[in-house]
Amino acid sequence: MINDLDESIRKLVLSKAGFAEDSVTVSFDQPTGDWAAGLTRPTINFYLYDIRENLELRSQEWINDKLPDGRVTQKLAPRRYNLSYLITVWTQKQTEDEHAILWRVLAVLASHGTLPAETLQGDMRYQPYPVLALTAQPSIAIQNLPDLWSVMQNQLRPSINYVVTVAMERQVAFTGPLVLTKEIQFSRIPQGAVGESLWQVAGIIHRNDGAAEPLAGVKVRLVELGLTNTSDMFGRYSFIGVRAGSFHLQAQVGAKKVERVIEVPAQDKDLSHYDLAF
Repeated sequence: MINDLDESIRKLVLSKAGFAEDSVTVSFDQPTGDWAAGLTRPTINFYLYDIRENLELRSQEWINDKLPDGRVTQKLAPRRYNLSYLITVWTQKQTEDEHAILWRVLAVLASHGTLPAETLQGDMRYQPYPVLALTAQPSIAIQNLPDLWSVMQNQLRPSINYVVTVAMERQVAFTGPLVLTKEIQFSRIPQGAVGESLWQVAGIIHRNDGAAEPLAGVKVRLVELGLTNTSDMFGRYSFIGVRAGSFHLQAQVGAKKVERVIEVPAQDKDLSHYDLAF
């Protein structure tokens, strides 16, 4: 996976920074003194110096994946890891050339808070979340740059701190029958009186671009009931305690609105599950 991330970063820099073909090299080697002495043309170096878990994005949530045979696999949400790179530029000419190239790299990386889909290589294409990237931000992973350069037997030079967050699937999973129906019944006293069934309506909001990227923070309404919900980071929404009937399910992103008529419960007696795409 790290090799695929390296290649994705290489693709981003070379395709977005406007460098002439074969004018620069993108390297991921450790920038030691011996390495620098062997360079023959301008080189942008991404040195991976730290890997640690992103605790702010840690989730213990269970995620359901439908299987072709109708069963479902329930697994823990992936772990998220920060991979930290130190970016430097090396030329055999003037310092001004190094600074100019470094600035162009900074401009490209700072304008992409996530790695664009068209630059993702290998297994990076199958990341379950957008690949987040932070450019030139403080990091507790590196506290003393002079010491780092001393270990690499090289001189201190201008650098950019670049942190990319990738997901790693966890091997904690359970597979079983798909359960989609949730029904709550309330009966009056005395026993045997007519009761009422309440249902859950749920679904996922996503982009209709082939990748089905989930959309977070989208307001979803059951119009007739006046109920409102907001999709979570996985694009999911849910309404509980919904009586049987026909309703208008509505979601809106900016000026674009999507609406569909739903039946509760669904005719196949599954959970009333309705996805909406923008």
